[in-house]
Amino acid sequence: MWKAVLPTVLMLMLTNTAMTRAQRATDPAVVESGRALFTTYCASCHGGSGRGNGPVAGELRHHPADLTQLAARNGGVFNSARVHRFIDGRTVITAHGTMEMPVWGDEFKWREGLPENGITDRVDALVRYLETLQERAGH
Repeated sequence: MWKAVLPTVLMLMLTNTAMTRAQRATDPAVVESGRALFTTYCASCHGGSGRGNGPVAGELRHHPADLTQLAARNGGVFNSARVHRFIDGRTVITAHGTMEMPVWGDEFKWREGLPENGITDRVDALVRYLETLQERAGH
């Protein structure tokens, strides 16, 4: 019996997971959570508007990135998976930039004691918020 039921159960689980991710991508509460996280962890360097003009930006060796231009620098496409990896920072340190920017995956894990799914949720929320900051071509 399980051999016949198992594929159906797995398909339902995968479909439910995909729907949940799709719903989260447009959920205003996720974007708002990302905004709050950005204000807490990122705005001091990147500025409240994400343009790299935060209050401590002038003290850094490397000027913080203008986060409103991520899509523009990528042919008009906001690559959320790439931005997620960059913010998390644990898998591709060389792409992360200088060590002036914390490896947020480690920070959320060690300082805040978050499990992996909590880290992913926080980084996802930041990514969703950054997506809302992207300037459209010609603006």
